[in-house]
Amino acid sequence: MDVVEILDSEELNAAVKAVEILLEKHQLPRKSPTQKTFKEIVLGREFRARDALNVILSSEPAYPGFREVLSSGFVGWALFPDAQPVRHALMTHAVLDHMDDHDLSVGLIDHPLDLHRDMVSRYVLTGVDFLSDIYDPLGGYQAFARIFSLDSLSMHANSEDKSIKTVVRALLYLHHGADRYQQPEFDFAPSLNRATKILADIKKSLGAEAYRTQFVARSLLHDRWSSSKQTLALLYAASTIRVKRKSLLTVMLEGAFSYKSHKQYLDEWVGRGRFVAEHIFQKMENNDLYQTTIRLLDGVEARPFKAAALSPLEETRLTSQFRKRFRQKVN
Repeated sequence: MDVVEILDSEELNAAVKAVEILLEKHQLPRKSPTQKTFKEIVLGREFRARDALNVILSSEPAYPGFREVLSSGFVGWALFPDAQPVRHALMTHAVLDHMDDHDLSVGLIDHPLDLHRDMVSRYVLTGVDFLSDIYDPLGGYQAFARIFSLDSLSMHANSEDKSIKTVVRALLYLHHGADRYQQPEFDFAPSLNRATKILADIKKSLGAEAYRTQFVARSLLHDRWSSSKQTLALLYAASTIRVKRKSLLTVMLEGAFSYKSHKQYLDEWVGRGRFVAEHIFQKMENNDLYQTTIRLLDGVEARPFKAAALSPLEETRLTSQFRKRFRQKVN
């Protein structure tokens, strides 16, 4: 078989032309020549989260599958900023889901394989842009051979679960502290140090063993905090959004997030993240958290929300840390 002859054949050129005519006829969105490529956004030395978010939230049309895969990558980055293999695995699963959806839509699951159905699924619905911009740069068939199973992703999430939940709990305390910080000359400002003191008080009350079942040690909290500055607001915001009987954060940690099923929560998620930056981080003495989060969420509209209720024990400890400070009388 002469592959070069087949590639150059009139018959193949006619088939390619026919697919292009189909795409134009049905006005399926194509990749914009000014849009950054998937490789530029995702596969460089750093995940370009701001660029990914621009595409995910934009009202402009994107070629089929682009937002789906980018949103899975963005969620993976928000959960585990330094875990590139996890991020790539989530995106590869999103690629498989995208392609599988179109196999289903043309009936390839219920009918024997034929060229008509395969061509429509692969080159019209899945799309040439998707195949060239995402599927191939991500690794094609080799990426599927190396992909983590969702069980492996859950194991990674389980290893980080308590540190994430400790960060979220600390941010809940800071949310309550920010609510009480109305007059700078009288009130204590929210700070990580105050949150860790509340957790330390709770540890004394619960006992070290019971505390360890829910939270990580102070040093691990500080490690997670310092290594996840861009994503802290997003973690806390996700924990406050209900998706049926779970939080959006739990859905993400279980590897169950998909753009198709959860896109209606994205604006609320990032909007709440912006509110965390403005309401909590902006009041903290160190302005770095605020600036870092605002750079990521520039242009996003803040969506205020109330802090969840605390247990009586937590309320007592929080009051002791964020009580009003009285100005001394001047003689």
